[in-house]
Amino acid sequence: MKFKLYTIEWQVPTADFVFEAERNAGVRTAGLLARQSPEALNAIKARIENAVRFYAKANGFAIPKSAYIVAVTKS
Repeated sequence: MKFKLYTIEWQVPTADFVFEAERNAGVRTAGLLARQSPEALNAIKARIENAVRFYAKANGFAIPKSAYIVAVTKS
């Protein structure tokens, strides 16, 4: 078995893009967000936007994402 960690950057244009992407395109997260009160939804959005600001770049935001790629061969 071989595995390797890959890291990429998700380029997003605005701090609220991540929240909107989850609310409008996510599956499980969209359902969870749809059940929130307006107050809770605003609090979630604010926390996400604040977290994303750490990854600010000149032309938007670059959010790091990592994943292991695993390759297995049959013996």
